[in-house]
Amino acid sequence: MDYKNFDLLNPTETHQMLRDSLKDFVQKEVEPQAHEFDKKELFNLALYKKVGELGLLGLTVPEAYGGAGMDATAVCLVHEELSASDPGFALAYLAHSLLCVNNLAVNGSEVQKQKYLPQLSSGEHIGSMAMSEPDYGTDVLGMKTTAVKKGDKYIINGRKMWITNGTIDENKTPSDMVWLYAKTGEKNGRALLSTFIIEKNDPGFYVGQKITDKLGMRASNTAELVF
Repeated sequence: MDYKNFDLLNPTETHQMLRDSLKDFVQKEVEPQAHEFDKKELFNLALYKKVGELGLLGLTVPEAYGGAGMDATAVCLVHEELSASDPGFALAYLAHSLLCVNNLAVNGSEVQKQKYLPQLSSGEHIGSMAMSEPDYGTDVLGMKTTAVKKGDKYIINGRKMWITNGTIDENKTPSDMVWLYAKTGEKNGRALLSTFIIEKNDPGFYVGQKITDKLGMRASNTAELVF
């Protein structure tokens, strides 16, 4: 490899082609709507669907599950181009594509991958990841949301806060799938954490509130989730 001429921002020809195609899409589709949706604090669901049609929502997902089979560098590249015009929408894309979808692609079971990844990759469904809580942000070991096993199911109780894509509209409609972190016990005084897949129609799950009047990233919805 010729390290002197290596393009760090576009490591391969495929990455460069992806960036070039994105620049045109951003100029035509993202830039014209950015100010309006930021001002109104709205998530552009129609634009999200268009991104799905381009195959960008499941970039790191293997092709067998409806994804593009690319790497995390490709996702970062999409972040860069989207955020140049609409950082709020780019944040919503990040929460879906990496925090939720990539987590599932890497850590999910075969059954879970087959069930959820195709619709998440196509844009038919929207995903989110729920870790932060009202009293605990980056201190994840202090989280209070619990998951207690009852028979062959888990009973989850708690609240999550500042969840990007937690709601997809003004009617407090939850995202289709939530990649949830919850406390399942303790060992040597430290919390044991597990991840769970929550579907929007699961009993006892609802959106507590959409968080408004943010200083920035207003075109991405941020919500409190209650379990």
